[in-house]
Amino acid sequence: MKKVVIVVFSFALILSSLGTAMAAVDYPKKPITFIIPWGAGGMTDVSGRMLADKFKAELGQPIVVINKPGASGIVGLKYGLKQKADGYTVVVGSMTMPLTTPFFQGSEPFNIDDITFVGSYMPQERVLFTTPDKPYKTFQQFIDYAKKHPGEISVGSGGAQWALEVMKSVAVKEGLKLKYVMFKSGAAASAAILGKHVDVCETGTGTPAFQAAREGELILLVDLGSETVPYFPNVKNLKQLGYPYTTVVEYGLVVKTGTPQPIVKKLEATLEKVIKDPEIVEKMTKMGLTPRFLPGKEYERITRNAVKSVPEMIEYNKKLQQ
Repeated sequence: MKKVVIVVFSFALILSSLGTAMAAVDYPKKPITFIIPWGAGGMTDVSGRMLADKFKAELGQPIVVINKPGASGIVGLKYGLKQKADGYTVVVGSMTMPLTTPFFQGSEPFNIDDITFVGSYMPQERVLFTTPDKPYKTFQQFIDYAKKHPGEISVGSGGAQWALEVMKSVAVKEGLKLKYVMFKSGAAASAAILGKHVDVCETGTGTPAFQAAREGELILLVDLGSETVPYFPNVKNLKQLGYPYTTVVEYGLVVKTGTPQPIVKKLEATLEKVIKDPEIVEKMTKMGLTPRFLPGKEYERITRNAVKSVPEMIEYNKKLQQ
């Protein structure tokens, strides 16, 4: 009797494995939805739509792009994780932002184990911009001015809670009192700084604000990350300047855990091919973006390490309320 049970169980496992493999062979049989957890016009939206066009060509199915902005990516990620784990709903963007934001808001954090990382397609530096009419033209001049004018300077953010918190850590270190304004996307933040509705504003490379800076319409004060800003190699980053915290923004694709591995691998292979496409490389590079493929495991490692660093920064920033 035991032998019969073992044989039946083994046969069932074989059938299950064959079914999963066949699902990957047939995948996709219908349109795939890309969830963009930020508003239209920002870098997640722009880059995600670039990828969608190429994914359609590679996979032979339409890619439906849906924007679900809100709460630094939380709204869109939550929506994506509520869909079936079948590979037909893919969340596109920087997972470091929605995964770290709950810590800042005091809400229930995501369980990263619920997320399967497909792969990363680019890092992005977050940059602090200002307009040329301001009395400060460098980051040190900005710090000096803010010290002399407590509570007067407004700091905007392009939908990145983490980047805004990094700015707060700068304020803690320097003893500044600043006003903070969160926008839903890099496009909205760009419009705000170009319209002079805020005094300084952080957005990512590639955004309208970044393009305006390349035309001389805005000034780059500092890189909030730890790498180099494309087209602006002389702009210092916070790590070089000795500040304790920097942003880590890594864009990629994720799906709900439980998605069959053959399907995940097919998406990963497609992403690698697409992001190395000469047309995509040229377009993204011209925009000031850095196209680069990392496999899902590496994307997961970067994201988990980034999330681990957040509680320490939160404790550091509590000094603002003291």
